Amino acid sequence: MLEVINREKGRSFTINDLAQLLDMSYAKTYNTFQALLEDIDALSHGERVSHTVATINGTDLGIPLDCYRLFLLKRSVEFQVFDYAVQSARPNLESFCAQHFISKSTLLRKIASLRHFFETYNINWSTTTLQLKGDEKQIRFILNSIYLVAFHAQEWPFHTVKHDDVVRMRKDIQTQEFDPVTSLQLDMFLGLCRTRVGTGYPMTSMATYQQIFPDQNYFTAPLLEQRMYPTLDKLSLNNENQFLQFYFHIVLSSRENGNESFAELYYYLKKIGGIAWDFTHKFFDFLRPYQRNDEPSLNDNHLLVANFARTVVSVLVMTGHRFGLDDFNSAYFLDDSTSAMSKLMYKYFDQETGNPEFAPLRPYRQELHHNLVLLLAPYLQSVQSDDNVKVYLLTEHNGFYSRVLEIFLHDIGFVHIMAETSDPADADLIISSLANPKLLEDALHLDPSKVFIW
Repeated sequence: MLEVINREKGRSFTINDLAQLLDMSYAKTYNTFQALLEDIDALSHGERVSHTVATINGTDLGIPLDCYRLFLLKRSVEFQVFDYAVQSARPNLESFCAQHFISKSTLLRKIASLRHFFETYNINWSTTTLQLKGDEKQIRFILNSIYLVAFHAQEWPFHTVKHDDVVRMRKDIQTQEFDPVTSLQLDMFLGLCRTRVGTGYPMTSMATYQQIFPDQNYFTAPLLEQRMYPTLDKLSLNNENQFLQFYFHIVLSSRENGNESFAELYYYLKKIGGIAWDFTHKFFDFLRPYQRNDEPSLNDNHLLVANFARTVVSVLVMTGHRFGLDDFNSAYFLDDSTSAMSKLMYKYFDQETGNPEFAPLRPYRQELHHNLVLLLAPYLQSVQSDDNVKVYLLTEHNGFYSRVLEIFLHDIGFVHIMAETSDPADADLIISSLANPKLLEDALHLDPSKVFIW
């Protein structure tokens, strides 16, 4: 209901209006609105907004949707026990049940789906100690994603770690400038890491990452100081440092920005070679004969090469899939095995099956395939395939709007814009700015069913 009201700020609603928009009865809508007002009263600490039954104005409610979602989440016993388990050094199920006046059987029934969620990623949530057991790297990525989505910049979630301390820590260790949202994202990650260490769960071995980036270099240089984690020994501190470097260079950034930070990774891997670089370059070399003649080799796209190599590094370090925000989307793991890029990926995998150089990647073929196909989706247009929509443009060349149209179409991964000298009869779709161009009847013989007037 709040989402509907906030969506059109300034508009006045009646209960009947909301009932129709929400497809609910008048009585249910009225009761829901009264419950919403009570929650807003609690959120605003008694400064209740006055509304008549006749009119409801979204501007006057003044409660952002993220704020209300967090309010509801924090009232749920499922989140309360989850948060208690994460932020307590010695969580105890019986103690929690006693404090919240809930039976153990009822609580376990309520958190069953959340425990199943963790099990999907090989994390066990103990029903006796409430400890999360599994790969510490995966545990942190899952917890970080949950807290990031749940709190969504509304408030600082960690009880034993002060936000100001984390901000100072981030400024001490960051090697580049970030925008405000990315800075907050990094603050949340650092806060979660410090919480895990503080509750007795330091990072485990990061040997694979150090094998990929051997010796002292930009990607393994010590960022953390002993004063930041005074309780850790040198080995544990080094593991925390390598995990942070992994997050910085492999997880946090995958897009081209002003300082071209991806170039550091590209040129370093180009210099040392190794499995990530070789697997990436060999795949793009394999793909070259399937590309259109007018398309450059994907090996020339340094950002794509760096991101492709990032995916390979991530799979190796995580020994499989790394949890991310996209995993909350139920459509993320749709079957993509029938696309042209997917089939080429499998063909490449089959070709390299006997190559001992890529043996470490073989157990993670499915995870690698899925993530790389998603990464390459915007480049599907460069491959000759029936999956592509061939578009022929019949528009003026010197018009701003025609250029905007061309840019828009080019950014759609499955659209291939045909050359001007191509035969329009070969197109799947013809976009024209000319409606029924009689003066061009002799020059053009167009199938009307393919023409879209723009």
